[in-house]
Amino acid sequence: MLGRYADNLYWMARYLERSENMARRIDATLHHALTQTNDGAAEWSSVIVSNGNAALFNEKFSGHSMANVINFVLRDQANTNSVMSLLGKARQNARIVRTALTQEVWQSLNESWISYEKALKRPINIRDLPAILESIVKGSSLFRGALYGTMLHNDIFNFVRLGTFIERADNTARIIDAKYHRLLPTASALVGGPDQSQWEVMLRSVAAWRSFNWLNKGRLDPVGVAIFLIFDKRMPRSLSFCYKEISSNLHDLEMAYGRQYDAGDTARALAQTIKDGEQNNIHLSNLHDFITSFISTNNQLSLTIAKDFNLN
Repeated sequence: MLGRYADNLYWMARYLERSENMARRIDATLHHALTQTNDGAAEWSSVIVSNGNAALFNEKFSGHSMANVINFVLRDQANTNSVMSLLGKARQNARIVRTALTQEVWQSLNESWISYEKALKRPINIRDLPAILESIVKGSSLFRGALYGTMLHNDIFNFVRLGTFIERADNTARIIDAKYHRLLPTASALVGGPDQSQWEVMLRSVAAWRSFNWLNKGRLDPVGVAIFLIFDKRMPRSLSFCYKEISSNLHDLEMAYGRQYDAGDTARALAQTIKDGEQNNIHLSNLHDFITSFISTNNQLSLTIAKDFNLN
């Protein structure tokens, strides 16, 4: 496959995954804000920080109100990481490699874009927000379903999945890093009030609230949350699950192209680091260092993939 086509597939998937992650983060923050006595300004501020455009936001707005944050993160054209911008870039990349995609995959993305463009054309009314967020998440889910159900599981599929899971791992790690102090063993094992609501925001942000509660029978504790988000191989957005998929897709590419790549070695080494961390209870001692190192290595892996496969 030409490197530039692989690059389009890879970044199409990353942008689409990032837009869904942002929608889930907003939905979790909205749920938190509506259950608090204050306006939830601290949580809305953290959404801006995670979006990566805090300086631009502060230039345009004087406060982190719900309306300001929602419109900036979802539809602001000046924000390159707004959901609208991300979906536009995902669609543009998909158009370039249109012939490599099945009709179902292309239509799922194109029809979602048309729907989003209409819904996000004007400032968002808070009453419409839940439906808009649900639509974004459903559109991404429809894309994945079409991808799995209609695409050949070949190198095209592998590059799309690599983009998805590199982005997903980065998102989960950054959510953990932003609130790691609440997952330290010094935190109370079982608490109510603000800490519990913060853990709930974390879990809802990665679509893990229901599954965590199902496994833990409603027991919400910081160590349990850390173990679940980092090490649980059954949870589709845990770091362990992401690197199982990344390693698998890189292995498939190595088999298809008949050679071993540095990216594959890096992914397997990081997967082993996660496994060693679980065995050594690293989450109980230096969680922040572990997650910071993970984010750095995950970013480096993306660069290595680009180098190995001539993505440009």
